[in-house]
Amino acid sequence: MHNGNCYTNGSYFYDNDIQGQSNSIQCVLPGSTLNGGEWVTSSGSPVECSTNPLRCNEVSSPNASISLYIDGSISPSDDGWYKCCLPTDCSDPNTNIIFANIFRWAQIEDITVDFPSDITVLPQNYTLHAIKIGHNDHDSFVRHVLWYYVSGMNSTALCYGKATNYSCTIGNGTAIPKGNGKWDFTLTHTWNDENITNGVLNQSNSNGDLVYRFHLYFGHYSHSPVVRIRYISITVPATAPSSLTEVNKTATTITVSWTPLDSSDADGYVVNVTSDTDTVQTVQVEGSSNNTITLNGLNIKTTYSIT
Repeated sequence: MHNGNCYTNGSYFYDNDIQGQSNSIQCVLPGSTLNGGEWVTSSGSPVECSTNPLRCNEVSSPNASISLYIDGSISPSDDGWYKCCLPTDCSDPNTNIIFANIFRWAQIEDITVDFPSDITVLPQNYTLHAIKIGHNDHDSFVRHVLWYYVSGMNSTALCYGKATNYSCTIGNGTAIPKGNGKWDFTLTHTWNDENITNGVLNQSNSNGDLVYRFHLYFGHYSHSPVVRIRYISITVPATAPSSLTEVNKTATTITVSWTPLDSSDADGYVVNVTSDTDTVQTVQVEGSSNNTITLNGLNIKTTYSIT
């Protein structure tokens, strides 16, 4: 909890936002009594609640809680992942653990990809997002941001900039201000069903999988600027769905099923119906566990191939 708002496990907190006791972050275990609970620093040492710059306050009952705040400024070694253990200390395997990242200057809060809503329609646009949070003075302190494409031990820069002059050499990108120090650095690729056999995005580099790295360099040169790096992978299924089987058919329909893939390999399927001369239907089936489809509008006198 911070400033009256609840946060999920693994949330990020800018050091300037938790300055002073009134701005502390708090972990709470309802209906429990504190019995050795603690905050542990990124280096693995318990926080000494009475010593600067990290301080904490404990409440024993009726709800065990420990608040953590900064009095002064934290050093580079204080930057990183902290954990709060309740109601007992972190050595107890049965204790409850909450993680929080306390950072200096800036951090990459999240890195995601937007897939096309309909993967049967071309062209398809894939947009990567890197969300920067923290200090809001970009003009003074953004040293650079970069998107890289990663292939084995090699990396190729795709986008580079300092917010307002951010641009991409492959694909399109924008730097979108979200307010209060948050920015969304995007990279959009467009695919037109071509088989990319050479160049930076060569699909044969990693069996069709694509790996990207976002690099953020932020801060004052004289005050230990930070480098943040996050990766994201766009993977293709390890194998195609197997055992495509006819379940039922009528004069104008056919129902087919297949062995579904794991959710880690697919979030849906595309079923293609072709005749000798043309593609008759292309149907998108959403969800990795959905493995049956009824195809309508078929002609009893025509031979079809279903893949």
